[in-house]
Amino acid sequence: MKLAFLTPGTGNYYCGVCMRDNSLARQLMTLGHDVTMLPTYLPHFLDEEDASPDQPIFFGGINVYLQHKFSIFRHTPGWLDKALDSKWLLKKAAARSGMTSSKDLGEITLSTFRGEDGPLVKEVNKVLDWFKAHGIPDILFLSTIMLAGIGKVLKRELNIPVYGFLQGEDSFLDSLLPEYRVEAWKLLSNDIAKLDGCIAPSKYFGDLMSGRLSLPSSKVKHHPNGITTEGILPNTDVPSIPTLGYLARLCPLKGLDILVDVFIELKNSGNHEQLTLKIAGGMTDEDKPFVEEQRSKLSKAGLDEYFTISPNITRKEKWEFLKSLSVFSVPARYPEAFGLYVVEAMLAGVPVVLPDSGAFPEIIQSSQGGKLYNPTSSAMLAKTLDELLNDPYSAKQIGMRAHASVLEKYANEILAQRLVEMVTMPHPIERK
Repeated sequence: MKLAFLTPGTGNYYCGVCMRDNSLARQLMTLGHDVTMLPTYLPHFLDEEDASPDQPIFFGGINVYLQHKFSIFRHTPGWLDKALDSKWLLKKAAARSGMTSSKDLGEITLSTFRGEDGPLVKEVNKVLDWFKAHGIPDILFLSTIMLAGIGKVLKRELNIPVYGFLQGEDSFLDSLLPEYRVEAWKLLSNDIAKLDGCIAPSKYFGDLMSGRLSLPSSKVKHHPNGITTEGILPNTDVPSIPTLGYLARLCPLKGLDILVDVFIELKNSGNHEQLTLKIAGGMTDEDKPFVEEQRSKLSKAGLDEYFTISPNITRKEKWEFLKSLSVFSVPARYPEAFGLYVVEAMLAGVPVVLPDSGAFPEIIQSSQGGKLYNPTSSAMLAKTLDELLNDPYSAKQIGMRAHASVLEKYANEILAQRLVEMVTMPHPIERK
């Protein structure tokens, strides 16, 4: 089959959605499918070989901004648009992402959602013309339903099935200023109704978004996010130095500061003298002040020799990092739609400690690869971590169980074919 993914890039830091799509695309190609992965907004920043390199960028961030703000740019020639969509220029723009005001962000979101009925109609037509010139896919996947305004046009004009992945869009939409938030949800709900369906990474998020988007349950399919597992072997030994680890976006929403505070508390208890903290993950210029605040907090506690902070690590560094951990925790402040970093930690054979919220209970129940804690109290996080750190051999057994579960339930080597079956079979067989 000929398949296509439209996937927003980040430009300069790793994004779970980009990596998930790229991994899926690579596995689908291995199965013999013809797959194209097209970047939107910003270039893809990946930790694996690009499944579909050298593709043009659609809805480039600079063009979107200029066409939204100034009507003259809605009629500029193609050569100028192409220059503004150059990867090096968009990467520079991505580094200044924090410069966009809340007002501009809300207005640009609405312009994007309006698609063919708004100031960005030229960008919609570019995507449509590209598919007509390079081959119409049998199925189109939108890596986020925030691309539904484009998806509905491609479905109508190309006469193909279009499915949108649900990937935690609620937190972004709810962060918009009130004068834009209500309209954004309304536009999105209307556009999604015209697609063939949505694909949720967890039952929790599928149920949540069904309600918020007024979608019938029959239009929401469930398919967990997965990763490439080939070549990843867990560390079967208990780490010689007890190590607590964090790997996610280095920002307040993921609760890095909560984990730092709990780590300081564990060290001050006197029961974990050798315990170290390793922090890694995506970091933008916007995140730097927050990260430096955490570094300063740890230094003031006299823990300089017991922590490391490693932003934007490579794929090789990531797996070395994860395999060195005793316990993994990301105390996210909001209910996650999934959390690909959890699956990565489990594949490395590390037990996870997560808030009892969002999709995490489903992952823990499915994998038996970690423990949940009550997120209303950081003391409960400290208690749960303390229990695992005090019993390293039991913790390693949980980690090995987690590794086996990922191979069975979250490997894209298996999930890629299931995705195709799910959107092509009228009544796909449920797999347990």
